[in-house]
Amino acid sequence: MTEQTYRNLFDRAGPSRTLVEDTLAAERTTARRRVPVRRLAAAVLCLAVVLGAVNYQALAAGVQWMVRYFTGVGASQSPVMVVSEADQWTEGDWLCQLDGVSQGEYLLLELYLVSPEEEAHQLATRSLRVYADGVLLEQGDQVYSEWIPHAESVCQGQPWVPLSSLDWGPELAWREEGYRSRVHMPFLYKLPEEMPTELTYELLDLEGGGSRTGSLTLTPVEAQAARSDSRDFAEGTVTALVSEDGRQLSVYAHQEETADGLLLTGASLFHHQVTFIGASGARYPDAGEGFRSYTSGHVNVQLAAAPDWVEEPIVAVEIGALQLVYEHDTWWDGLGGGMVRAQDATTYGDLNWVISLE
Repeated sequence: MTEQTYRNLFDRAGPSRTLVEDTLAAERTTARRRVPVRRLAAAVLCLAVVLGAVNYQALAAGVQWMVRYFTGVGASQSPVMVVSEADQWTEGDWLCQLDGVSQGEYLLLELYLVSPEEEAHQLATRSLRVYADGVLLEQGDQVYSEWIPHAESVCQGQPWVPLSSLDWGPELAWREEGYRSRVHMPFLYKLPEEMPTELTYELLDLEGGGSRTGSLTLTPVEAQAARSDSRDFAEGTVTALVSEDGRQLSVYAHQEETADGLLLTGASLFHHQVTFIGASGARYPDAGEGFRSYTSGHVNVQLAAAPDWVEEPIVAVEIGALQLVYEHDTWWDGLGGGMVRAQDATTYGDLNWVISLE
């Protein structure tokens, strides 16, 4: 599956309530207990039989790949980190914001440019260099880490999108403040083995010239949570964390292989399937303004928030539905057929998953 296809499943899709409810009605699946298992030894033995007598270097490379594959590429050993406070600034009439998350060995930063004008038929081009302890981070794959002109007459960049077409995320607040369009740019990087907490960056405007430098602080998402709860599905484990005041929800998938050979790569929330429950018993569905979907081929962290106008204390959060994206082995009947790795999605409804603060 290509990165574009993956992002079409998850990234900023904002499916309508009708579409979500129709999907939930069509696909009712019961979660069952996940049994983690490591089949690394047997797999390495098979690989040695195939490659050992032929090419020692190929065997070594294959073993390294298998270790990374069967251990979830390190994702389960490293915490999910979030940018503690988004960096915001202005460029003329534009509002600019940089924030993001890390999961496992990958860092996903998202740059927003927000304009009070429509900015039709325009493309934005930026380059973002990120440093940990003064060392430039390696750019990750699957998400472009630079938006740059690739030919003299053709510009590769991100288009401006009208805010009127978006019904969730920070765009809702920006629209109320009078802004009319925005550009969203994802930047993916590989992190060093020793997880950094302080980052510096240099943002270059490749079209208009100029640059900006700044810093970002990464904090483990668990450090901001008062309650943590995990649920096991056939595809793997999903963890939900709720902040001390109950007004923030974070959800992410454990990228580990199951006994059935499934590898869960992401868990997606539907914002109108997240409900914040007040001390009075009143239920407040996520209105969308606090909803964030940080998604790439390696990172998938979902955030939701109680509506700003809710004054009473929040005592619980309920998740009604999730969509899980996972990898699995399947048979390919085409030319040179055989077992191939494919990606698919399934939706769980009627979860009644309640995380209580009491």
